[in-house]
Amino acid sequence: MNLFVALIGGLFLTTSLAILVSPGSGRWSLENLITRGMMPVFSIVRIGIGIVFVLAAPSTRLPGFVWALGLLSIFSGIALPILGFDRLKKYTDWWLVKPDTAFRGWSLLGILLGALLLWAGT
Repeated sequence: MNLFVALIGGLFLTTSLAILVSPGSGRWSLENLITRGMMPVFSIVRIGIGIVFVLAAPSTRLPGFVWALGLLSIFSGIALPILGFDRLKKYTDWWLVKPDTAFRGWSLLGILLGALLLWAGT
């Protein structure tokens, strides 16, 4: 399971680096991937990742961190359908008008998060 934590960390790191280099890729994702039909997929994936993180946490280098991210992922996966598509769409529309510096700033946080997960899982 540690390998899964490291793989998710690598995915966060890679995606965040892509957004840092080209904020337009983040905008494209928000515009094209956030659809009503994808909401159940996002929820299931978040819950699944969260369960694996919680189960893998004791054997990682940062068990508390991985466990907390797992719980956060589970709760966000549960909350997503409760909040509904219209609220999610308003939030993504809010992000779409932000300047490139906002996307780049948040991508730095994603790089840090990805690097920590990658290290924790190895």
